[in-house]
Amino acid sequence: MLSVIAKVRYFGFHVNTVSEQIHAGRSEILGQQFFDKVFVYQQRRLRRDLGNRYSRLRRSASFSCPKCRARSFIRKGRRLRVYTSVLGRTKLPIVQVQCRCCGARFCPYKDRIGLAFGERVSYGLRTRQMVMTCHVPYQRAKGFVGQCLGVSCSPKRIRQDLDRAAHQIRQSRPKAVGKVVYQDATKVKAGPKQRGAPIHVAITAEPDGQRWGRNQMRKRLCFLRVAPASSIRASLKSLKAKGIVHDGEMNLSGCAKGVQRGLWHLVHQLKHYLWLDGISAKRNGPYVKELISVLYDNKTPGMLHTRYRQFTEKLKAENLINSFTHLRGAQQELSVSRKLHFDYHTTAPVEREMREINRRADVGARWSISGIENLLLVKTWCRLNQPKR
Repeated sequence: MLSVIAKVRYFGFHVNTVSEQIHAGRSEILGQQFFDKVFVYQQRRLRRDLGNRYSRLRRSASFSCPKCRARSFIRKGRRLRVYTSVLGRTKLPIVQVQCRCCGARFCPYKDRIGLAFGERVSYGLRTRQMVMTCHVPYQRAKGFVGQCLGVSCSPKRIRQDLDRAAHQIRQSRPKAVGKVVYQDATKVKAGPKQRGAPIHVAITAEPDGQRWGRNQMRKRLCFLRVAPASSIRASLKSLKAKGIVHDGEMNLSGCAKGVQRGLWHLVHQLKHYLWLDGISAKRNGPYVKELISVLYDNKTPGMLHTRYRQFTEKLKAENLINSFTHLRGAQQELSVSRKLHFDYHTTAPVEREMREINRRADVGARWSISGIENLLLVKTWCRLNQPKR
């Protein structure tokens, strides 16, 4: 590193210095090409609609006057509009025409080419800002955009763009007809409650071949919401899915043709219900091991249900009512995935997304409900539903 600095000082020229200068001045270097392309395109369209300049022939244009609906015009020069994109701030030309009938002046092509009155920032720049905000705080995203793209933006504007994108995603309302939905929830530090609010996530997952010797999975987000159980049940039912694999925190019977309980969750939740029945963590080992053997050592659904019924009756005989009631409620959801041939029998596909959600949400501060929901919705949608480049 010191030798490089010495060379720069000695020769007075270095490619790194030149690249930084070009990057800093790319708005001026590329701005003229950007200007010429926009102007040439509009002039070509204008020649097609009005004919050659100084021609006495009158043509009927493809657009009409916004005031009198006439279609005869004369050229009236151009005006400039400041447009912010990944190239920086650039002044772009917008050609003007004047109506021969009423004399009204307007720009006929600004809406078609993306230079409408409210469109002063490019879609590509806003998308980059939102994707960056999905991983870093708003203020830091503003700094990255200013440092890498040379464009200043406010954290408030990034938040507004993200909320607008979340609203558009909700309007899409994806379906999962004939597919299996994997549903799970995790708590994030948001809202007035001390323990936070639950984020419910539902995705579809299908095998997607192999890459580098490892099996791949194609996932698509169905919904991500902070809502009560009744609303989540209605959302799952509206997906019209072939089946649902869930963790057992909610009663989802009737939401799909087949509902499968995550077997790992049964083992994990049994510890809590044993504690409610007075069995401490030091003494619940035999019950947990026996349930693991029941769930994973039986090769056929018939053997599984027989041993599972025997285990629940044993809990009832020992007066472990909470554990017995919990396991009995899952009795009809043990082997549904085998009978209906699901690709995955656990909630493992959605657990990976839970890690991403917790990584972004755990920032040491308390979120608002709408703020965290919109942020995580856009983040997960960009991660799963956007095409990979």
